[in-house]
Amino acid sequence: MTTIKTDRPILPSRADITNQIATFWDEMSEVFLAVWGPHIHHGYFEDPSVPPVRAQEKLIDELIALLDIAPQDNILDAGCGMGGSSLYLAKKFNAAVTGISLSGRQVDIATQSANKDGVKNIVFRVEDALSLASFPDNEFDLVWSLESCEQFYDKKLFIQQAYRVLKSGGDLMLATWCSNADEYMGLEAKKYKRLCVAFQLSYMPTISTYIQLLQQQDFVILHALNWSAKVRESWKIGLACLKTHSFFRLFKILGWRGLLFIKNAKLMQRGFDGGSVEYGVFVARKAKRH
Repeated sequence: MTTIKTDRPILPSRADITNQIATFWDEMSEVFLAVWGPHIHHGYFEDPSVPPVRAQEKLIDELIALLDIAPQDNILDAGCGMGGSSLYLAKKFNAAVTGISLSGRQVDIATQSANKDGVKNIVFRVEDALSLASFPDNEFDLVWSLESCEQFYDKKLFIQQAYRVLKSGGDLMLATWCSNADEYMGLEAKKYKRLCVAFQLSYMPTISTYIQLLQQQDFVILHALNWSAKVRESWKIGLACLKTHSFFRLFKILGWRGLLFIKNAKLMQRGFDGGSVEYGVFVARKAKRH
């Protein structure tokens, strides 16, 4: 019987998966922008009738409420996508925000959005979150990672790098897709692997595993939350919106790769509905050194 542990990679090498992710977002970012708008993450649905974009901004607001962000803080958005969260934080707090992505196309789109909105206190660059090679130690007040860590090949390495670049007393905000079990067997193992392959996820640890990784890095955990019930409507509502378009219109907008993503999105919806996928939210602080 096939057994898969959810705390170790099941996909190819770090270099392979990094290239796959960069290529996917280079090809698909404009599709997501046309279909989903600037925010490519879940929404926080207290009311299913709320428009998806507002629910996505509500998610950002709920995450902000867990933090103590001060004006002019130095923030790193690790896995910034097309800059939606980066711009939101830069505007709301007048913070100095640096957004990084593996995708050059995402960086271009995000930079264009910042220029269009006249936001000067923000910069976007192509950078690997697992090395953060451009950044010195003790640089940021906040490392913000909203639905990016699930695609990172090595979660532990990212947490180590986040700790390195944070100032003493700085916070890591990590919101990510998680598994509900440490290992899967048989049919559940096949479903898990299929989901990971579909979304270029090297592996998807549990909430408890993330807690352990953060503690091993000497982070002080301020929040470790399961928001599955608040976000699971995102997939159902998003797929329902797409159903209002004809197949030919969707193909024109999305192409074959986009249509394949829709098919895969149903896997994620079933994962949330069945409880095998959870949504973990963590706020962890780099303790001050005396």
